[in-house]
Amino acid sequence: MIEEVRALPLHFTRREVLSVLSGLLLAMFLASLDQTIVATSLSTMAQDLDGWSLMAWVVSAYLVASTVTTPIYGRLSDLYGRRPVLLVSIALFVLASVLCALSQTMPQLIAARVVQGIGGGGLRSVSQAAIADVVPPRERGRYQGYFSSVMAISNLLGPVLGGFFADYLSWHWIFWINIPFGVLALVLCNRNLRRLPRPRRKPVIDWLGAVLIIASTTPILIGIGDVESAGGWGRLDVLLPIAIGLVFLGWLIVHERETREPMIPLRLFLNRIFAVGSLIAFTMSMVMIALIILVPLDFELVSGLAANQAGIRLIPMTGGTVLGSFVAGQLVTRTGRYRIFPIAGAIAMTLLCAALAFYRLGNSALTDTLLTGGLGISFGFQLSPVVVAVQNALELDDTGIGLSVLMFFRLIGGAFGVSLLTALLVGELNAGALTVPGHAVLGANPGIALLHLDQAEAVNPGLMEALARVLRAAFAHVFLYATVISALTAIGSFGLKEIPLRTS
Repeated sequence: MIEEVRALPLHFTRREVLSVLSGLLLAMFLASLDQTIVATSLSTMAQDLDGWSLMAWVVSAYLVASTVTTPIYGRLSDLYGRRPVLLVSIALFVLASVLCALSQTMPQLIAARVVQGIGGGGLRSVSQAAIADVVPPRERGRYQGYFSSVMAISNLLGPVLGGFFADYLSWHWIFWINIPFGVLALVLCNRNLRRLPRPRRKPVIDWLGAVLIIASTTPILIGIGDVESAGGWGRLDVLLPIAIGLVFLGWLIVHERETREPMIPLRLFLNRIFAVGSLIAFTMSMVMIALIILVPLDFELVSGLAANQAGIRLIPMTGGTVLGSFVAGQLVTRTGRYRIFPIAGAIAMTLLCAALAFYRLGNSALTDTLLTGGLGISFGFQLSPVVVAVQNALELDDTGIGLSVLMFFRLIGGAFGVSLLTALLVGELNAGALTVPGHAVLGANPGIALLHLDQAEAVNPGLMEALARVLRAAFAHVFLYATVISALTAIGSFGLKEIPLRTS
């Protein structure tokens, strides 16, 4: 019986925990890295494979596939056990990496990236659930900080490594490098997770629920991803897939309410800590992921920095995220309290976004470092404590699906935040550019053209100076929009209930 198996006490020494953690962190690192590593080598891939029109799908295919499968993997790990599900996802990820590296056409590469994303969804979600099986909530903050740090480091290293491989070796090495690390993660997880309990009852899988999750989430993500290229939210190619996704989402909710063994148990949302944690994870990720994209863009367009210099200016933010997550995790472990950290982090995030809007970036390196570094710390203060709170509030049988849904909301929030704030930026740029005499040289959509101003021709110095003022004002307004979302996150974080952290 599953209840009897999981009632047996498990104790892991610190050395065993670190051994388990090494494989899980490596799996998480691979999944997060492959979401960003291709960004700086897309043009090289498109040129080599003659696929400029499909270039964006190299990123989107992985993002969509890994996001929509995240809750499915979580539920499967609850039914079949963490170890076998994680091993399958790692093997799938490694196999897909080989297919990516061997791709000879852009459609082949995109198809392989879909398979790689399916594997990557399991790496992220099951890794989080596995550490919850090994470490009690009272000690989990310390280790959860490592996961948040790995995600932040992968966001920083991904574009750098991708550019290095594309410039000095070949874009194929972006995928070949996964093979040794993937095999190592497979060996470590296979060896170290053997002690985790496996359910003894025959699993009942809600396959229709799994299909409906994919059918609802995929078109919504595709529609959100098309916002920037469409120049707003009002276009049919944005609204139609989102509408289709919402129809399937309604069907999913009705089905999950009626089925006996749902893929996503809706009763999870009756848990106040889970519901509030999912909400603030969504809104916080909207701001965090959007600023990771928009801050370097501000440095490039407004301050005139090269892409590599703008990336270096982002280091305080990613480094601050690592530091904030680590410090908050340690303090949660020492004090046994978690509620204060998301509240403090969300308030700081709100104030710092407002400071970005009013003081702006590019005035001095010190000010930029303080603002972006402070933002990173505020992100870190929200990442690991929220995960610990949700883990602690869930029944053990729901840990896998609960953490996967939390990760799902975080990924969806990031995609939605980037699209929303980018669309608002384009709208502000359009409105500002139309007031500048001579804007006709930018074409029919000046907002999009301003995002690629370095490629524009026939822009005289006087017009360039006027357009620079438009850029500064547009970014200031977008940072104010981010302030509003941050304030909503802060208000929501006060609803996070504090309960004692379990010690077993």
